[in-house]
Amino acid sequence: MIFTQKQLFQGSTVIALRAESLYVCKRNPQGVATLETEVPYEEILPVKSGEHRHIPTSQLLFTGLLLALLGYGPWREWLATGTASAAFYGWWAVLVLNLLASWLRFEQQWCTFRLQTAHMVVTLAGRPWQRKQFRTLVAELERRTKTYLRGEYGQVNPLGFIEPQLRRVAWLRDLEVLTAPEARALSTRLTGRWGADTLKSMGQELESPYLN
Repeated sequence: MIFTQKQLFQGSTVIALRAESLYVCKRNPQGVATLETEVPYEEILPVKSGEHRHIPTSQLLFTGLLLALLGYGPWREWLATGTASAAFYGWWAVLVLNLLASWLRFEQQWCTFRLQTAHMVVTLAGRPWQRKQFRTLVAELERRTKTYLRGEYGQVNPLGFIEPQLRRVAWLRDLEVLTAPEARALSTRLTGRWGADTLKSMGQELESPYLN
C-alpha cells in the first residue's frame, strides 16, 4: 500500500508499506529527498494517529470584513459607471492573494494528519478527501505489523532456551500482538506450568503445578 501527498511549495511525501518495513520519503519541490527512512516492523508499535483542525475563525472574519470595507468604494464606482478603475483591479488582486494564502495555511497549518510510531512522527496535510485513505493506511500499518510480528516471533520451542522466549512472549503481549490467553498458552508450553502464581497450603507457599 502506498500513500502519496503533494503540497504546493512544500514538495511531496510518500509512505509505503513494504513486506518487512515502513518506508517514508519526503522530497522538496525540486524533487530532492530531504528525508528518506525505512523502519522495520519490529520498531513500529504502538501506532497512533490523529487529525488536528484549528481554523482561526475570528481572523478570517476580520479579513473578510476588511476586504469588504476596502472594496466598497471600487465596487460602488464600478456599479455606477460600469468602468473598472485601478482600485477595482487592485481589490481583486488582494482578494486572490488572500484566498491563496488561506488555502495554503489550511493545507499546511490549520488541518493536519499525524501518524506516530514508536520512534517516528509524520505530519501530513489534513485534506478532507484524503481522510479515508489516511485512516486506511493507519489501520493497514497496524494490521501488517502485528501479522508480521506474530509470524516471525509468535512461535516457541520448548526444547530451546526458555528465558529469552518468555521475554519475547511478554514483549508481544505488551504490544498487543498476542492476546492474554495466547500469551498464557505459549508460556505454559514453554515452562510446563499453568501460571506463575504461587499456591498456599498449610501456611506454606507452593509453586504452581506443572502440566504433563
